[in-house]
Amino acid sequence: MMNETMRFGSFEELVEGRLRHNQLMLSGMGLTPDEARLLWESPRLLEINWLDLEDNRLGDAGVADLAASPNLANVQMLSLTSNNVTDAGLKSLAVSPHLARLKRLHLKNNPIRGEGVIALFQSPTLDNLTIFHINEGWSCRKREGWRYKPRDVR
Repeated sequence: MMNETMRFGSFEELVEGRLRHNQLMLSGMGLTPDEARLLWESPRLLEINWLDLEDNRLGDAGVADLAASPNLANVQMLSLTSNNVTDAGLKSLAVSPHLARLKRLHLKNNPIRGEGVIALFQSPTLDNLTIFHINEGWSCRKREGWRYKPRDVR
């Protein structure tokens, strides 16, 4: 049942027009943790391997809910860019038993200090996670280390 703060009543309503085969593009929707719970609770999320949640309002609470969902078991690319995620949220991802297939994680424009990134590196369940994008220009290949490649500004 939809409450006053929820703009969506179902998974189908939330993803309408944003689902392309196995890719779900939900960037810029301003999703709250409560609204995103419609995603995490739906078994249809098992069909998704590319999940773009950029520019929403998930915060650490929404990321903790995401990390606890077994319905994310097939996600290989996850964008949490601009979601106000801190190291606490990254630590939730690091201990999740449901993200073993995750290969790419985009985390730009979040107030991350570093402890969470270390937790991701040391995670016993995120062996397939090889590429992180942390801040503009900074990326990491888990087995190769950090590199900085600024965008060509003209």
